[in-house]
Amino acid sequence: MSSIDVGEWADAYIEAQLDPDLLKGDGDHPLWWAVERSMFCTREAHGEELWLFVLAVTSKAPCDKVLGVLAAGPLEDLIAYAGHDYIDRIETEARRSPAFRHVLGGVWQSSTPDDIWRRVEAARIVSW
Repeated sequence: MSSIDVGEWADAYIEAQLDPDLLKGDGDHPLWWAVERSMFCTREAHGEELWLFVLAVTSKAPCDKVLGVLAAGPLEDLIAYAGHDYIDRIETEARRSPAFRHVLGGVWQSSTPDDIWRRVEAARIVSW
């Protein structure tokens, strides 16, 4: 992955999710790179980058539409693919940040192992 400021990536992702033209799906949208990057960072090799991205987007307090996409996409994928590596941090962040705990509520189990999923459910308190 090329080096880019995580704040810039988070800003572009938020803006892209709010742009109805992005949904046309032709890949030519000028902010498509931010969405695409979040999809390609979902494997263990880029877990740290994705973790920082999720925290950056959450800290910017975007609307629920953006938080829903973040929860059901990048965060859900990070937990499914690298949950064993990140669950301690996820639990800590959920205790520390009500905003993160809220986003965690939008994650579904997907292919997350049961032992990790039980910890996610306990950390998020409420699902939506």
